[in-house]
Amino acid sequence: LGFSTVAFTEIIGSTTCLFTVAMVVLMGMPFDYWLLLPTCAVAMGCGVSTAGEVNFSALGMILCFTSNAFRSMKVSLQQKLMTGESKDKFDPCTLLMWISVPSTIAMTFGSLLSEGMEPWRRLAEMDSQTFRGVWVAIHISCLNAVVLNLAQLFVTKDLGAVGGQLVAQAKAVLTVLG
Repeated sequence: LGFSTVAFTEIIGSTTCLFTVAMVVLMGMPFDYWLLLPTCAVAMGCGVSTAGEVNFSALGMILCFTSNAFRSMKVSLQQKLMTGESKDKFDPCTLLMWISVPSTIAMTFGSLLSEGMEPWRRLAEMDSQTFRGVWVAIHISCLNAVVLNLAQLFVTKDLGAVGGQLVAQAKAVLTVLG
């Protein structure tokens, strides 16, 4: 967000479905070509919305498109695991468990590299009531993440990677329109 405005980043982020169409087709998964109609509508809307961006940054746009590509890869691989040859091994709950373990390890190392031991020292120095409050807040946040990620996996399994992203875009439009 240091290279682009929040609005521009959100608009470019909505083009993830374009990357996902390409990813699904390249991975040889079934794709309903009728989904190209709403996908093209999203692309045209993004083009119209970003025309004349005052604070345009080529680096910001490249970074946004790169994040789109990685999001697309993630959701396409999730679809492949839940609907492909390994569908008997990976239901949404099992896949969430397998995703959570490496994510937790990566985030722990990322936190240690960027923040060091300072957050852990502060936790150790807290009085018991404050610590309990922080602990409850962390667990509520984790529960929220589990519910949202599990819901996303069920949507991906039922609607597919592209369908799930198009539904998310429709939700965003409905949110803006009220």
